[in-house]
Amino acid sequence: MLLNWSVARLAAVVYFIQGSLGIAGIALPLYLRAQGFSIAKITFITSVASAPWFFKIVYGAISDALPIGGLRRKPYLIICSILSCVGWILLGLFPPYEKWLIIAMMIANLGLAAVDVITDGLVVEYSRKNTAQVYQGIAWGARSVGAAISGFTGGVLAAHMPAQQIFFITAVLPLFSLVAILFLHEKPHPRNIRPKNVIAPILESVGHIIEGDLKWFLALLFVVASSAAIGTPLFFYMRETLKFDEIFLGLLSSTTWIGAILGCLLFLRFFKGVPLRNALYWAIGIGFLDILSTLFIANRESAFVISLLLGVMGYNVLLPMFSAAARFSHATGVEGSLYAILMSLFNLGQALGGFAGGFLYERIGLQALIIGTALVGLSAFLILPRLKKL
Repeated sequence: MLLNWSVARLAAVVYFIQGSLGIAGIALPLYLRAQGFSIAKITFITSVASAPWFFKIVYGAISDALPIGGLRRKPYLIICSILSCVGWILLGLFPPYEKWLIIAMMIANLGLAAVDVITDGLVVEYSRKNTAQVYQGIAWGARSVGAAISGFTGGVLAAHMPAQQIFFITAVLPLFSLVAILFLHEKPHPRNIRPKNVIAPILESVGHIIEGDLKWFLALLFVVASSAAIGTPLFFYMRETLKFDEIFLGLLSSTTWIGAILGCLLFLRFFKGVPLRNALYWAIGIGFLDILSTLFIANRESAFVISLLLGVMGYNVLLPMFSAAARFSHATGVEGSLYAILMSLFNLGQALGGFAGGFLYERIGLQALIIGTALVGLSAFLILPRLKKL
């Protein structure tokens, strides 16, 4: 097994930093709330600012089609790491007005999303049959560890520092990726790649989605993504109603990520050999219980236990979905483009779900929102029989 250690190290650093950006995960929503924004407005701001994640396929296409100095990855990784850093700096400098907040957050997300997809492309490019799983293990492991560490750390910082200072600290993190990128040894590529060679797979992927089973699978992805509706309302319920402090909220975030790591291990142990259709049925049922479990968060003890369960169950919902996306993308001739588009649309579904959740929370309350979101999740049972190719 021959790993390209330059690529492996870069992947480990980039994905660890991606997880570590959660260090602002407690401070940012509290900062927005302190500016007088309603929960509906906060979900609107964060949903709009996440728009760069909907177009990841474009960034990969640009890096494929337009090499800089004969290099398709390294120059873009450098530019986008700097862009992410600039976005967080601007978030700390701009006045707390809606449009400026959205602009700063979009710049940060653009840099992060582009680094993510270009690093994915680099990993795929250097992966061989017997090394692909190793690279993926490095990516998911590094991201999860970074997120688990940053959750509690972010809570401690939010309790003792102004939000702007935390944004400046967060801005430093992409620079660690930048240093790792500078040591990357990328093989030069010929400059005769035409844009149509990249655009054609994107158009073909859209054709696959419109026809056949994929349109139903896309509906399934949107149903699963709708669970994001309870995220921000639940956060502020714990903060404002249950009076959890910043440090404990950070601890809950880390606990959820530790649960996610355990969930991944459980999935590999018990579901890896299960037929994918059966795994999806299990995932829908687990997702229903996952959402309903949040109804029982009433104090610190229940919040801690349920946060751990949310991480465990959440991964056992997402991993079968991602596996199904890979299955539908397989043998289409546009595997990479199709999978990237499906994941971008999943990100879009999460943003729409988050925005809808914030809007409904202020009208029907948290309990009704949780029950409604869980019932929407059950509608996936009506979609699954239409997926004939599984």
